[in-house]
Amino acid sequence: MLCAIAKIDTQSRENLLALQQVTERFGMTVKKLYGHITLAAYVGEDDSAFIASCKEILSAYAPFSVYYEKVEVLGATSIIAATPRKENALLDIHNDIAAQWGESLDHWTGNDHWQPHTTLIYNPQIDLQVIAEAMRKEFIPFFAHVKRIEFSQAADNGYEIVDAIDLHQR
Repeated sequence: MLCAIAKIDTQSRENLLALQQVTERFGMTVKKLYGHITLAAYVGEDDSAFIASCKEILSAYAPFSVYYEKVEVLGATSIIAATPRKENALLDIHNDIAAQWGESLDHWTGNDHWQPHTTLIYNPQIDLQVIAEAMRKEFIPFFAHVKRIEFSQAADNGYEIVDAIDLHQR
């Protein structure tokens, strides 16, 4: 699987890393987040064509902001996530990629199911609601900035960034 991901700025990542530390109160340690929002997960056969097409689509976009408005449990995937509003450039980019590649996107990033988010914790064995409530008490909504879209390939030990495009002011 090859993912197109919107990389959030360093300060926003730090905000979310601080939120992840709430898990320590529950005796948990979690994998530190990379700081991204998945735009599309491509499961087709031609990664090079997907990347080239996405880069062409993205060449029309300038850097943009997303507004992280809440922390929620996405029960179907056993995660707690910080979720930005599904609007503006974030939504437009996703829709442009899905319009071209919808048949080759996984179930979760197709138009009907895509929920932009940054995963804070994944654990299917525990009651995530209690931890999510503790995170909500610490969470202050904020704007994150996106200047770069990366292409991430699933690997044995996590993922590997295989390509990227920087967004430029128009």
